[in-house]
Amino acid sequence: MMNIRKIAVITAEKNDFTNMLQLQKANLAFFAPDANPNLDEYDAVAVLGGVSEEPLLLRARTRNAVEKQIKAGKRVFAEYVGSIGHVYCAPPVSSRYERLAVCADGVIDGLEAGELIEDQCNMRLKPHSIACSHGLPILQYVKLHAHDRVEMTPELTKPVSDRGLWFDTPDNLLICSLRLANFAKARFAPRRSALKLIGFILEWLLDGPADLSGATAAYSVGAERPEAPLAEQIRDSADRAVRWFERSGVVYDEGVTGALEGPGTEIYPDGTQRMSTIRRVDCIGEIALPYYLNHLLTSDRRSLDIADNLQRVVYGEFQCKDRDEPWYGMIRWTEEAWGVCYQDDVARAILPQLLKCLYSGTTEHLDDIAEALLFLVRTTGTDGTRVYRTDNIGLTPEKIEQLRSEPGRMPSAHYNGFYYAALLLAYRLTGIGEFRVTAIQGMETMMALYPDTKREQSQTQEYCRLILPLSWLVWETGEERHRDWLYRVAGDLQKFRHPTGAYLEWDEGYRAAMRHEIGQGESSLISRNGDPVIDLLYSNNWLPIGFIQAYFVTKDPYFKQLWEEIAGFLVSAQLRSDNPVLDGAWTRAFDAERSEVFGSPADAGWGPWSIESGWTVGEISAGLLMGLLEERLLPHYEQGSANKG
Repeated sequence: MMNIRKIAVITAEKNDFTNMLQLQKANLAFFAPDANPNLDEYDAVAVLGGVSEEPLLLRARTRNAVEKQIKAGKRVFAEYVGSIGHVYCAPPVSSRYERLAVCADGVIDGLEAGELIEDQCNMRLKPHSIACSHGLPILQYVKLHAHDRVEMTPELTKPVSDRGLWFDTPDNLLICSLRLANFAKARFAPRRSALKLIGFILEWLLDGPADLSGATAAYSVGAERPEAPLAEQIRDSADRAVRWFERSGVVYDEGVTGALEGPGTEIYPDGTQRMSTIRRVDCIGEIALPYYLNHLLTSDRRSLDIADNLQRVVYGEFQCKDRDEPWYGMIRWTEEAWGVCYQDDVARAILPQLLKCLYSGTTEHLDDIAEALLFLVRTTGTDGTRVYRTDNIGLTPEKIEQLRSEPGRMPSAHYNGFYYAALLLAYRLTGIGEFRVTAIQGMETMMALYPDTKREQSQTQEYCRLILPLSWLVWETGEERHRDWLYRVAGDLQKFRHPTGAYLEWDEGYRAAMRHEIGQGESSLISRNGDPVIDLLYSNNWLPIGFIQAYFVTKDPYFKQLWEEIAGFLVSAQLRSDNPVLDGAWTRAFDAERSEVFGSPADAGWGPWSIESGWTVGEISAGLLMGLLEERLLPHYEQGSANKG
């Protein structure tokens, strides 16, 4: 490798790219953006503006020094610079819903035309067409719903304003329109492709090979002790997940005032990640479950206290206790959507306390839960399904009567699966017959249409969300046809199984409703069946609890094996990082073959890097802990052991 290159670096501060330059043992000299440098003695120049929010606009004296080197034929790399050579740009825009596409084979070694690079919630400049080379760029921004590649066409590469990396005139000027300087902190993905990109730029500047072996990463994945038996790996994983809640700041006062929704998908160019500070009742309730189960496993009193604190918030702050209101008993969704009720979210908020009642014999909050479910039953249709949500603004007594006197027409596990599970468990604990009748009727309606239930995100999601309610349906009725349903769904799910033990997103016929225009609403991760993308927000996250509960009910080792397989995958997909916001968590999207966070950014709210505290970390860690507590929990599932009435 060449070690005599002298490179002038003009930047406001050192960054990931300069760290990589220093690893090449090049002779570097740093200059401030407003310096008056003599650059004649340097072989190449790197102008790095991406360390700042505003694009770098060189002072005239600095600009003259750089332009002199361009004219002399020296190699100049200009990153996030508002004007360089003949090029000048419009103000920066976000790349939140766009990704970089490789424009041609062979330009960047190891990358093919159409491969996608995710630069997260970045900022990019839009060069003016009149002042820019019109040759084929190296990277071009595209806005297409795809997993990891697109078919490049002349139409995609034509818009000059969308180019990300290109050689301009003269051809010794390499321009990058995006903030690339802190590519590692910003978690450019896939990591291999991002490093190929950085290597290409380094080798061009150095006019020789680049050593990428010292590149750092913001996170890794996998077990703390990969050599340990699976049970020990699962315990380590569950422990790290429980610690994540407080280390990340999601649980901040031992649960006394609830918990936050969790980190959003937006990773900014400096590596910081948006934190959603919304308090959602489903997340608050779901987080209580791993804390309670951790108490059962470790006898840690503090975990029990946090679980109890979180449950008190659910029933003491979010439940309507005014008997004069037609929505008495309703549990509200968030402090913002105060009049909104999603039954499946309510179900996941109350299931932790129902399970505590089952496992400990307590009746604490059981009356509150009964009132919450009676409200939901009052607003459930004649077919046993409930409309996807209710809003109090129109929920008059007349409207409630209408809802209960006509079909809900919502045969969807996404909206009603956990609702039925909560009804079945609540019936075993209270003996309220309406709960059993409604749950069975709803499950009958849904399974009469299966596999053509109403899909929201994917077919995979529907199957995953059916495992728990079907397990408890078998537990309650013992009917052979209900048992057949459980085994059929579990068997059908295996069609989407990946060798890692996880289940690919799949949707035969592409009928899922959540396939909106990019950035215009919620969106599935699916672009093409068979892509190696795993969804840990809407699909696989439900399986640890689902499979272990199926095992508790049936005692069939088949379900225990399925639990072990999904648990093993989740151990391998758990984030490890010095960043406490990441360490111990799971994200929505995971590429099972690349073994990293990567997926389509099309969803406006919950993209690849969103870390939902309840739906994802809460549900997964609870399912892992349940398996570890097998011997203690199994006796509660003996037929006829319910404490009805």
